[in-house]
Amino acid sequence: MNDYIVLSDTNCELNKELRDRFGMTDFVRAHLITPDKVDHKTDLDWELFPDRDAFYKQLSNKKLDFSTAPASPDELKAKFEEYLAKGVDVIFVSISTGLSGTYNFAMMARKELLEKYPERKIAVIDTMRFSVAIGMLTAQACLMHKEGKSFEEVVDWLETNKNRLHEMGPMDDLFFLARKGRVASGAAFMGTLVGVKPLGDFNMQGMTTVLTKVTGTKNAIETSVKYIQATIENPEEQIIWIAHTDRQKNAEMLRDRIQEVIKPKEIIMLLAGPSTATNVGPGLYTAYYYGKPISQDGSAEQAIMNQITGKK
Repeated sequence: MNDYIVLSDTNCELNKELRDRFGMTDFVRAHLITPDKVDHKTDLDWELFPDRDAFYKQLSNKKLDFSTAPASPDELKAKFEEYLAKGVDVIFVSISTGLSGTYNFAMMARKELLEKYPERKIAVIDTMRFSVAIGMLTAQACLMHKEGKSFEEVVDWLETNKNRLHEMGPMDDLFFLARKGRVASGAAFMGTLVGVKPLGDFNMQGMTTVLTKVTGTKNAIETSVKYIQATIENPEEQIIWIAHTDRQKNAEMLRDRIQEVIKPKEIIMLLAGPSTATNVGPGLYTAYYYGKPISQDGSAEQAIMNQITGKK
């Protein structure tokens, strides 16, 4: 019988507990380069950095530069072929092309492998998302596989719903995003001012658009919850995921307000792993959820935020 596997890489943030829960059985290891210039294969269970506090303390030192790199075309090809050779098709859920070369490398591997295994199928999904958002899509795809949905049904669901995934929550400091070229330097500077909290959502370029900046943690959380409330669909049927980079207490405050105001079916909380943390730095606590499709130019999201904050 034809079968398939759902794969992602170590950007997806699905730890062993979550992999077991949703049925994810394998993943692709990307790369993390530590300040001593050693290239490590990344993981999803803190094997590389068993002392999480020590990792975040080192990461907080802005003079030390951690960096990430995608799995190579050959590494992706090798992982895909493990399954194709056994008669198992592959769905690969990739980080946004706006942030990484992973998707293009996976497509290179796909092209070569389909020439060798013309009877097999490989789907590579450009999620236009990152971190926990990839994990949410991967988790749902794995659940659909367990439920007996076909390869085509899962691929169609991923392509149809990926643009419904939102993020919203404060970021204490945009320095790391600016260093990685993921936000404008002017916006990064504003994020370094004491007490100023940038709030952003995904955009159609597969990155994050800063929609507003507010002062103070409480205000940032309240504004975030109002935005989520205005953009979420069917919260009572949803699991909202909250990720943070060394901001456990603030993430719990965000969780409690979401539970009180929005009342989702469940909330999952995660400490973001090294792959995500390296690119966003300490200070993030944000919620991921399904809502109205992101608008082409971001104007709808900006209008909602302007209405919440009273800005024109």
